[in-house]
Amino acid sequence: MLLRVEYRTDRVALSIYMASQLFDATADLYKLNPDPPPDPQELFTRFLAWTAQPPG
Repeated sequence: MLLRVEYRTDRVALSIYMASQLFDATADLYKLNPDPPPDPQELFTRFLAWTAQPPG
């Protein structure tokens, strides 16, 4: 919720920031647990999908 407040006027910047976090998290998770690898859909939902939703 704090990220939505901080980036309330620049949702594109929020999406870019969260995409970078997704990239880092994917690399970390793969190093920690390569088998099975991280589920791309779960990571996308957790890191990026919510940024496209209108604030409510």
